[in-house]
Amino acid sequence: MRDTLRLYFLGFYAISLFVFLIKIIPASLRVPRVERRAHGLARLLAPGLVLFDFVLPPAIVLARVGELDVRWIPLRALGFFSSLYAAVMLLWASATLGRFLVPQAVVLADHDLVTRGPYRLLRHPAYSGDLALWLGVALGTVNLLLLALWPVSALGTYCQTRQEEELLGSKFGAAYERYATQTGRLVPRFNLRSVYTRGQAASLAAVR
Repeated sequence: MRDTLRLYFLGFYAISLFVFLIKIIPASLRVPRVERRAHGLARLLAPGLVLFDFVLPPAIVLARVGELDVRWIPLRALGFFSSLYAAVMLLWASATLGRFLVPQAVVLADHDLVTRGPYRLLRHPAYSGDLALWLGVALGTVNLLLLALWPVSALGTYCQTRQEEELLGSKFGAAYERYATQTGRLVPRFNLRSVYTRGQAASLAAVR
């Protein structure tokens, strides 16, 4: 089971990186006129997160650094199910955002506030998926190093979401503030009465 899970997670990362290279990066090079963007060192945070979240974990898994030689099947199963949540969120967010899915914090001139799909429940479903995947790999491979580094990824992700929300707030004003009060940032908020999708245009953030 341990080797099977290890191969599963490595395959997950390989597919994710492949999609990123052939779809997301080329799409970001064709982004139309940008109205607002992060400045200075803040512009490096998004690409830095991509490298940290999708290159470092598979490298650690391959090297087996920090991995415990134990069965712990319930913990490994929890990691596997966490990765399924990640897959759902990453695919759903990508399909919902479409051309707005770019690996940088920007707001386009024709940007719309997306509140459909996973964005009915949380404001950053793809980042939520990223964190769930990292945690899932750490638990699924029982890797203490990955588990210890997860808070670093979480902190970087939190900073990135704050940066994107500032840009979106400056673009959409009160509409975005209302939307933010009715959804979770990284954890889904299941409140049917607070669904903000009816009659709204679709598409949430620059990056995810």
